[in-house]
Amino acid sequence: MNNHWLKDIVLNSESKRGRLFDLCIQFLIVLSLVAFSIETLPNLSDSLKRVLQFIEVFTVIIFTVEYLLRVFLADRKRSYVFSFFGIIDLVSILPFYIAMGVDLRTIRGDVPLIVKTASGLTSINV
Repeated sequence: MNNHWLKDIVLNSESKRGRLFDLCIQFLIVLSLVAFSIETLPNLSDSLKRVLQFIEVFTVIIFTVEYLLRVFLADRKRSYVFSFFGIIDLVSILPFYIAMGVDLRTIRGDVPLIVKTASGLTSINV
C-alpha cells in the first residue's frame, strides 16, 4: 500500500500539507483546553453543556485517529508508541475511553472483571 502522501501529511511537519495538519491539531488542542476550562464553571446552561460535550467527543475522535495514523505510518511502530510524543498522545486520549466504561474498581479486585469470550461471559477476579 502506497501511503507516501499520508506520511507527508501526518509525519512531515516540513511540508506545506504537514504544517497545515499540525496547525489543525494545535487548534483542536487549544479548543479542547478552552472547552474543558469552560466546563468547570458553575451554572452552565444545558445547551452549552451539550456543545462542550460535543467538542470533547469530536476532538478526542480526531486525536485518536491522529494517534492511530502515527502508529500505522511510523517506520518503527514500537519506537513511536514508547516515544515521548507517543506516550503523550496516548495519555491525552486514554482518560476519555477509560471514563466511558471501564470500572476501575476491577483493578483493585473489588469488582470482578466481566470478559466476553466465545463461550459467553466470564467473570475474572483481578
